[in-house]
Amino acid sequence: MNRYLLIFGIILLIPGLIAVDFALAFGPASWAISQKEFWGTPISNFVFWIGLAHAGTFFSAILLVLGARFQHRIALIAEFSTLASLVIAGSFPLIHLGIPSRFDAMIPFGNVRTFLINPESPLTWDFVAILAYTTASTLFLLLHLLKTKFSTLESFRRPMAWILFPLVLWVHTIVSLDFAVTFVPEWQGAYFPLYFISGALFSGIALVQILLELLKRHVRRIESLLITFSWAMLSFWIWEALTKNIWHPEILVFGFLIPQLLWIPSLRERSMVRASAALAVIISLWWERILLVQKNPLDWTWVDIGLLSFGIGLFCVLFALLRIFTQKFFAKALDEESAEELPKNLFAKRPFFFSILLGVFCAAGFATYFICNASAFPILRIVPFLLPIAALVAIVSLSGIAAWKIFSKSKVIVSFIAIFCALVSASAWIYRGHETAYDEDYIQVKAEKTQTVRSEREAEKLFNARCASCHGKDGKFNKKFVREYYPLPQKLSRERIDSLGVDSLSQVILNGRNYMQAFRGRVSESEANALVMHLKKLAEKNAEAK
Repeated sequence: MNRYLLIFGIILLIPGLIAVDFALAFGPASWAISQKEFWGTPISNFVFWIGLAHAGTFFSAILLVLGARFQHRIALIAEFSTLASLVIAGSFPLIHLGIPSRFDAMIPFGNVRTFLINPESPLTWDFVAILAYTTASTLFLLLHLLKTKFSTLESFRRPMAWILFPLVLWVHTIVSLDFAVTFVPEWQGAYFPLYFISGALFSGIALVQILLELLKRHVRRIESLLITFSWAMLSFWIWEALTKNIWHPEILVFGFLIPQLLWIPSLRERSMVRASAALAVIISLWWERILLVQKNPLDWTWVDIGLLSFGIGLFCVLFALLRIFTQKFFAKALDEESAEELPKNLFAKRPFFFSILLGVFCAAGFATYFICNASAFPILRIVPFLLPIAALVAIVSLSGIAAWKIFSKSKVIVSFIAIFCALVSASAWIYRGHETAYDEDYIQVKAEKTQTVRSEREAEKLFNARCASCHGKDGKFNKKFVREYYPLPQKLSRERIDSLGVDSLSQVILNGRNYMQAFRGRVSESEANALVMHLKKLAEKNAEAK
């Protein structure tokens, strides 16, 4: 199965990578997007894949904490799907931002780089939460694999699961707040965190069900969970229909009615029916995310289809490679999946409480440091960072204690020093106080004559690729994005453009000003002039429309 899944994934991944390259080169104008909300298919796919990533924590951590009998039969499948989904989910915000090489700009660490990161932005909340979740899930998987060779590690699994338990709920709560804190009425509501968590677990259960069918494994409790969560999601869909007049019959058919077929014993015994019901759930929740982000019908491009192919292909490739790696080096872990015995009820109490206290101490230290460096922000604005930071420190320290138990002390000390030096070096590079001008190798301006804009159409394409993310295709700003991450800039009306002049505005584009990023090295002087002239035409068109 691994080989066929790998081949299938590579076939889908090739056109997906072409779409990603095109999206990075041409920016938001290359995919379907509404200028009112700004978010397009990359954010829809991000929310969808981060939901699928909850499968691993739900089955491997929460069910382990609860002592579910069937947990060990699906644990590795769920953990593999988590890591693969997290890698895919994390790539879509970088595609959306357009500058993957500057991901470090989302790390909230005070005003130490002459550029203060906004702690009120959900972009930074997401980054910290997903970083903590990815690191914790990776360490949890390593602990699971290594315990087959070092039985001492069994006592550390439940403590780590207890730390992951609230983290998985927190991550999707933060994702839901990306929507709830905006100015869009349809996205506002106190129920949004529960709504997103339920949808994430529902899709994660469906993904595990499909993977079980591919492996020819039958776990009845998964089917029961599918039915249970279908009713839970129905309550949310009815609530939205009654309170916000949001109703999509196709989601109801795929997400609720088709899973009800599993009530019928003769159908429930058929592998094809179980797989089809789970696939229907995934389709419904993916489409729900698309409609959530893009409320109005948009004209899809080939890039939108390519990004979907990228996600599915990369998941198949990563999942197959993880299975192959485990089969080669940790075969006993795969043998556990067919075992009938329950996990041993062991719990390392002292390491657990020590790691929790250390995590709380570090989170408090972060809050204190940030307040001292950015005292203008209310303390409540940094609360979304605290649990992920505390959980990350706790799980890393717990993993360090586990390593101390099974490896020689000298190796652990040397490894700790090496990791510490690597982190310090990375931090020094990230926070070295560099300017905020961008320098991207793949679009370096090699010669002025090769970067001359020859027509208004070329100027429009350049504006959509480089400027529309903040200024909007119509020149009226993407207020949602700008208010979320930057102070709202001044409107560039026809009068203001005339008063500043083309040369002056071209220098602003090239060298930057205030929160306007410098584009020298990304556009030439002739291109900057063409962008100003295009912006002037937009201003004239907007003035005539009034």
